[in-house]
Amino acid sequence: MIVNNPPILELVNSAKKPPRKITLNKDNSKSGGGGGSGSSKNKSFGSYSIKNGAFHQSKELRDGSIAEFPLCDFTCEIIEEITADDGVESNNFLRIVGKRADGLILPSIDVPIKNFYSNLGNWPNEHWGTLPFIHTGAAKKDNLRACIHLYSNLNNDVPRHTVFKYTGWKKINDKWHYLTGSGAITEEGLINGVAVELGSGHMGKYQLPVPLVGEDLKQAANDALLLLAVCPNKRSIGATLLAAVARAPLGEAACIDFAIWIHGLTGSKKSAISAIALAFYGDFNARSFPSNWSDTVNDAEAKSFQAKDGIFIIDDFKPSVSSIEAGKLHAMAERIVRNTGNQAGRGRRGSSMEVNAAYFNRSMMIITGEDLPKGQSLLGRLLVLELTSTDVNNATLTLLQHAAAASKFTGLMSAYIKWLAPRMEQLKKDLPKNIELLRNSALSEGFASSHPRASEIYANLVAGSSIFLGFLEDSGAIDSDQSHKLLLSIETDLIQAFSEQGEYQADQDEALRFLQLLKAVLSSGSGHIACRLNQGAPEVRPFAWGWRDAGINKIGDKDMNPMGDCLGWYCNASGTASPEVWLQQETVFKVVQQFARTQGETFLMSSGTLWRRLHEKGLISKTEIDSTRNKPRLTVKRVVAGNSKRVMIINADIIESDN
Repeated sequence: MIVNNPPILELVNSAKKPPRKITLNKDNSKSGGGGGSGSSKNKSFGSYSIKNGAFHQSKELRDGSIAEFPLCDFTCEIIEEITADDGVESNNFLRIVGKRADGLILPSIDVPIKNFYSNLGNWPNEHWGTLPFIHTGAAKKDNLRACIHLYSNLNNDVPRHTVFKYTGWKKINDKWHYLTGSGAITEEGLINGVAVELGSGHMGKYQLPVPLVGEDLKQAANDALLLLAVCPNKRSIGATLLAAVARAPLGEAACIDFAIWIHGLTGSKKSAISAIALAFYGDFNARSFPSNWSDTVNDAEAKSFQAKDGIFIIDDFKPSVSSIEAGKLHAMAERIVRNTGNQAGRGRRGSSMEVNAAYFNRSMMIITGEDLPKGQSLLGRLLVLELTSTDVNNATLTLLQHAAAASKFTGLMSAYIKWLAPRMEQLKKDLPKNIELLRNSALSEGFASSHPRASEIYANLVAGSSIFLGFLEDSGAIDSDQSHKLLLSIETDLIQAFSEQGEYQADQDEALRFLQLLKAVLSSGSGHIACRLNQGAPEVRPFAWGWRDAGINKIGDKDMNPMGDCLGWYCNASGTASPEVWLQQETVFKVVQQFARTQGETFLMSSGTLWRRLHEKGLISKTEIDSTRNKPRLTVKRVVAGNSKRVMIINADIIESDN
C-alpha cells in the first residue's frame, strides 16, 4: 500500500546549505567562530560543553561542586534532517558532520533517526568506524545523544527537507511537479529547489534539462518524428516506440499496466533503437540501460518503481543454455510482467510480521531480448515486436542517435512535461475515458482480438500519441493538418503491430502446445498408443503412434514393439464417425511433462486447467454430464480389451495431421 504522507518541503534557491557555525561563551551568548567543526574553543550549553575539541558533560556533585568529564573525543553537529520519500514509505535521516579533537575531519554521514535515538548509541562507530572514540557506559551514550541534539539546535531548529527517490509526477503544495534527477518540472519550467536522488549507477542518468522553446523545440520535434521511419519496412516498430515515449509521462493520469517486448537475434539493433526511446528521459544510450537481466528480480522491480512516469528498459533477455538458469530467468520475467499487468508487487512481511513495502513497475517498460517469455497469459500483457538484421535503417538511426546525444530529446520531453503540468487534473479525468472509447472501437473493428488485453494496449498507445501531437501542435512545431495525418499514420502502424500478435499467442497457447508435444512424444518413441481391441499396434500408421519395427516373427508376420508408456488407445473409424484416440489423462500428462523437461522447457499449466482449455477449444470429442455439479465431465466410460475405463476422447486426425 502506497503511503502518501505530505512531505515537509521548503522550496529554496539552493538545496545546498553550508554548515552553521556557532560559538558560544560560557554564558551561552553568541560570539562567532568554530561551532560544530570541532573548535578547540571552550563553549557551554546547558549541562554540556566543548572543551579541547570534544564534548563534555557537567554534573553537580553532592557537595555542590561541579565535575566535568568527557563523553567522547570529537564534536559533531546535525546540519539537516532529511525525509527520504521512495514512493512507498518515508524514512528520516540526520545528516551529521564532525571533527575529532586532534583536527581530523569526520566525513558527512546520513544516520537513520531510529539509529540516532536508539538506546544502543552505536551509530558513530557504525558510520565512522574506529575514527571516533566514545567513553564507556550507557549513560554516556545517552548524554552524548542529548548533547548533540541540544548543540545542533543552539542557533535555530535543524533545517528539514524532503529528498525524493523516484521520478514522475508528485503533487507538492497543491501543484503538480514532475520529479527528475535535475530537480522538478512544473508549468513554470525546471526548478532546482526540489531534491531528487535516484541512487548510483545508470539510474542517476534520469535527468531532464530546461525545456526547449521556439525553433529549438521545432527542430527537436522534427528529429523525434524520425522514429516513425527508423524501420521503413516495419513502421509499426517506430510508431510503437514514439507512442511509448508519449504515453510514459501520463502514467499518473492512467496507470500503464502493460509492457513492450522487442526481440530479435544479435545484430538486429533492438537495443540501439530502444535506447532512442529511453534517451527522451535522460543521458542514455545502448550501453547505459538502467537495468538488465543479470540484475536480481528485487532490484529490477525497485528500479522500475523508481522510474515512475518514464521509459524503463531491461535489456538482453537471453536464457542460458543451463536449464536451471533459463528457468530462473523465465521466472523473473513472469514475475515482472505479471506485476506490471496487475499493478501490484509481491507482498512481504518482516520478522515481526509487519507488512513491508511492495515495489512494482510504474514505468513504461520496454524489454529487449533474443527470446520470448513463456505463457499465453504473460504475452497478453505485452506488445511483442520482432526485429531482423535488415529492418533498421542505419542512416535514420544515426540521425536519431546524434539528436539524442545533443540532448534534443530530453529538452523536448521537458517542454512536453511543462505543457502537461497545468493539464494534469483534467487529464486524470479525461484520459481513462478516451482509452475506454478507443478500446471499444478496436474491439468492434476486431483488429486487436489476439487477447482480451490487446485492445486496451492499443487504446493506451493511441491516446498517448494523440496528446503528444496536441502538444506539438500547440507549441507550433506542427500544424493541425500534420497532426491529423501523423495520428492516422500511427494508428495504421499500430493496427499492423496488433494484427501480428495472434501468432505469438498461438505459439504460447498451452492447449495447442500440449498437442504438439504429444505428437512429438509419439513420433520420437517416448510413448505409444495401442489398439483398443488387442492392445497391439494400430493398423493405420503404427510408427506415428509410437511403435517400431521388430522384424519378422516365427510364423512370418511382421512384429511391432511399443515404445515408452501406453498413453491411450486407438479406435478405428466406424461408419461416418472419425477414428478416435482414447487418452489416459494422468499418464499422458505425466509423459508430456517429462518430455518437455528433456527439451529444456517447462509445461506451465496444471492438468485440470489443461483439460478445460482443450474442452473450451472444442478439442475433446465426447463428454458426459456430471449430475452432481451440472457440468460436463471430460472423461467417458469405454471398453478397452474387455475392461471398462474412463478416457478422454480426441479426434485421431488432430494428432495425425502433422505427422
